[in-house]
Amino acid sequence: MSGSLVAGRYRLEERLGRGGMGEVWRAHDQQLGRRVAIKFLFPEPDADGSAAARFHREASITAQLQHDGITQVHDHGEQDGRHFLIMELLAGRNLGALLRDQPSGLPVRKAVDVLAQAAAALGYAHSRGIVHRDVKPANLMLLPGGRVKVCDFGIAGFVRGDSGLTRAGSVLGTPDYMAPEQWRAERADGRTDLYALGCVLFALLTGRTPFPRRPDFWAAMHDHVATPPPRLAALRPGVPAVLDRLAAQLLAKHPDDRPAHAGVVADRLRALNGDGRPATLPDGVFVRPGPGDPPTPADPGIVLTSAQNEYLPPGGQELSTMVTVTAGSTDPHDLAAAAPRALVFLLGLSTALPVADLRAVTRTVADTIDGLDEGDRFAVVTGSEYASMCYPDSLRTVRATPATKAEARAALDRLEPVRAAAFGRWIRMADRLFAGHADAVRTAIMLMDLRSEAELPGELAAALAASTGRFSCHVRGVGTGWEVAQARAVGEALRGTVDIVHADSAPGLAAALAADLDAVVERTRQAFARDLALRITTPPGGGVRFLKLVSPQVEDLTGHGLPTGPGVTEFRVDVPDGRSHEYHLSLEVPPGPVGERITAADLAVILLPPAGDGQELARLMIPAERTDDRDSLTIDHRVAHYTGQAELAEAIMEGLRARADEPSEDQARASRDSSPSADSSA
Repeated sequence: MSGSLVAGRYRLEERLGRGGMGEVWRAHDQQLGRRVAIKFLFPEPDADGSAAARFHREASITAQLQHDGITQVHDHGEQDGRHFLIMELLAGRNLGALLRDQPSGLPVRKAVDVLAQAAAALGYAHSRGIVHRDVKPANLMLLPGGRVKVCDFGIAGFVRGDSGLTRAGSVLGTPDYMAPEQWRAERADGRTDLYALGCVLFALLTGRTPFPRRPDFWAAMHDHVATPPPRLAALRPGVPAVLDRLAAQLLAKHPDDRPAHAGVVADRLRALNGDGRPATLPDGVFVRPGPGDPPTPADPGIVLTSAQNEYLPPGGQELSTMVTVTAGSTDPHDLAAAAPRALVFLLGLSTALPVADLRAVTRTVADTIDGLDEGDRFAVVTGSEYASMCYPDSLRTVRATPATKAEARAALDRLEPVRAAAFGRWIRMADRLFAGHADAVRTAIMLMDLRSEAELPGELAAALAASTGRFSCHVRGVGTGWEVAQARAVGEALRGTVDIVHADSAPGLAAALAADLDAVVERTRQAFARDLALRITTPPGGGVRFLKLVSPQVEDLTGHGLPTGPGVTEFRVDVPDGRSHEYHLSLEVPPGPVGERITAADLAVILLPPAGDGQELARLMIPAERTDDRDSLTIDHRVAHYTGQAELAEAIMEGLRARADEPSEDQARASRDSSPSADSSA
């Protein structure tokens, strides 16, 4: 075939490879003067022409994928009964060939980088409704410079997308990487590719797939459908724990138990710097930015800036700085894609509640469920002494679809009032329902007009302690029969809000509750951008004296820090999209000689679970230099220059000037000891 002309413009030059589905040639595009790759697909029986129609339809869709991590399809067609694709010609090696040279696996850093790039490309395709169906090392091309391209996107589906699993050999995909639903001939979606990505992760780090290659078709099927996969850490000792957990989630047998989006997987992989440990504070010297140099965020959605007088007197051990965290506005569609939601409604409506009010509440909850995005998951829990499922009728959440929304409304219409409440048991039920959704924003909404009197003493406290950090819970009291202290305990422990929903009429109650629930659900849509923490890392001998929110409101956060390591404290920050919050941070710094330059603190805004695993979104060093120059110690115009809020900067400067004029502790003690009042008191 060398020298043949395809479609009147592509001159075949050399066959590059041959596989089970076709062969690839290098060719010269005589019209545009460039080299391309042509993949010819082996012919399949197609009596009615449906396969050809599907091929052209899906090839046209795939050609629309414009992503740096996906091989570009330029054209497609048919010649002499053979379908072909015209693709960009890539220089590099596929990972299957690379693994043949490195049979024990790749370094962790390299494997994580490769997989993160592949996951990002898959996430892009999935957001456009396109599933690969045959992710494997041979379809991942490593280019010079380390870039990764996902190849053969959807080609398996072109040829056999509707064939089903009817006999050995008619499988759609590569057996070593096929998800259980592919073996069962069920519908594939993006989570099918994620299972294959988990198999690829095993191959990259161990040189083998999770299950041994079997010549027997049914034995291979049983492995993927029914046999628990091994732990990655057992086959590659020393692999980061977070990577081991991610591999287990990717290889979950049921799609609902895998991460919901490839983009989330990419973010979690990017959070690893090769060995799974966060970056540490550099010793000693800092690099001072030039005046006016803008901060460079690690993520375009979050910006971290500071303003301070970085100069310290020789004996000074306190440095104040104004820290600003800004969350950029993000497209709500992107937010929803990055942070899938799981919601559990906990309903404790008593016999004392008027029937009209009860129905107003249940119908408003049904309306809220109707407004969920397709792909969100939800459940409704009720019960008296023990929690029970209102919808669905099994202990699981369901995906929001027109059918499940209608079924939930019917179940809520049948909801009967309860005699008592057991908040602790409700909380534990919610925790069980959320257990399979580690990558979703998990939110419970408790609506009740009862006190928690149907459980053992200490049961609620124990449930809250077990669930802290696993999900948030917003509590709404309806009527007057509930106890504020109990509601506040739930809201504070589970990072939720507490409020009363009251109106003189059932329509008024429904309207007030609808607005409130809409706000709560809308907040979950943006939770990944809000569920942040300010991580402060200080050097030996240093520490955080206090942290105060000063704008848009004033709040002392000092006692709310969570120590996460030597010299590391994390403070949760809640910054809405498009807004900025200002914090006054006072740092304790170790003493040192004149001329010493140090990093007083390393600040980072990090993304917390459930949407993140502590990955840095923005980072900033707080420098300090010791000097005996009085002018440097009393004023620094760069403070106002960087913040644009001169009044806040001046307040810090006044505090520094006042502190500089104060007598030392030894002087103050000597003064007190020699004063008449001190003598008389003695």
